[in-house]
Amino acid sequence: MNSSRQLAPAGLLSIAVAFGFARYGYGLFVPEFREDFGLSTEALGFIAAGAYASYLAALLATGALVARIGPRPLVVIGGLSAAGGMLMIALAQNTILLVIGVILAATSPGWAWAPFSDAVARMISPDIQSRTLSIITTGTTFGILVAGPAALVAGGAWRGAWIAFAVVAIAVTVWDAFLLPTGPHKHDEDDEDEEEEQPELKPRWFIGPSSTRLFAVAASFGFGGTVYWTYAVDLISEAGGFAESAGPIFWTVVGAAGIAGVATGDVMYRLGLRRSLVGILMALGIATLVLGAAPMSLLALGVSAVLFGVSFMGMSSLLVTWNSIVFPNQPGTGFSATQTFLALGTISGPAVMGVFGGQIGMETAFIVTGILVLLTVFVKPQEDVGSAEND
Repeated sequence: MNSSRQLAPAGLLSIAVAFGFARYGYGLFVPEFREDFGLSTEALGFIAAGAYASYLAALLATGALVARIGPRPLVVIGGLSAAGGMLMIALAQNTILLVIGVILAATSPGWAWAPFSDAVARMISPDIQSRTLSIITTGTTFGILVAGPAALVAGGAWRGAWIAFAVVAIAVTVWDAFLLPTGPHKHDEDDEDEEEEQPELKPRWFIGPSSTRLFAVAASFGFGGTVYWTYAVDLISEAGGFAESAGPIFWTVVGAAGIAGVATGDVMYRLGLRRSLVGILMALGIATLVLGAAPMSLLALGVSAVLFGVSFMGMSSLLVTWNSIVFPNQPGTGFSATQTFLALGTISGPAVMGVFGGQIGMETAFIVTGILVLLTVFVKPQEDVGSAEND
């Protein structure tokens, strides 16, 4: 298999490790962490916020480096961060070591995600780049499909699951180290016009009518999605009425539903970017509202899990494609900027709603979060793709 054909599966597995294990695994094991380390709702929220702050720091570093050193070093750093952080979580005997492990592991997607946009631009022909990005981004859902059953099987022996996650991270990182390109992106020598069009990367390059709308949606998505990831399992557990296996099963359903995210690229070109965005935001907002309104209803849990899985993975893919439209010349650097605003939402979401939920209840916090996400449907992309362009 040549390197271009390996990129999609390697990228999918890398994102599965970085997001499905290293970043979102924390939310899946929140009930165990609460019990074993004696953590309050507010403390859990601030740990999550600290993890996303470290994610933001990695994003900023990636944005400054990806155009200079290429994807390989950054993705390898991300894989090693995931492996090291998850091993620390597995071996933690006190809260301090747990927090350090969570924070280190959370940097992994900050290092790894944006460089894959650059790798796709270098290694994949333009006609299938959108589909390839959708496949890679949907790695999150496959990571969750593994993490959910792993948590279910592990039960109280959750440390073994984290050790297994770390071993997978090391294996995938070795693959990336041999596969991905390194160094600055070299254009064809006979394409001097394209070389001249490369922008000077100053702050004003990132800001414009198109990018501000992209950044606003990214921040809202980060806020709402992270509240859900951090507290959904804990909300179900605290509501009572379900077996301990409910949380892992819930995440497995989320992951299974998220497989639909693979088709996001094709759906966008049929419905258009704007229509796809509205549909995804509505599904995400309703999923959050439903879980907050009826956390003890089996039907509500099922509806919420399916809507969230489809919308979260779909939005992840949509942001990658939207970013490539807004920043066509430097997609990796542009996506680091997009992820920065996404990270601002992810940092504020669990911290704000953790305090809010601790005061008046997490159910209300979910309802408020769902409303905030739904309000974002009024932010429309300036550009469109697919059939909508001809409407």
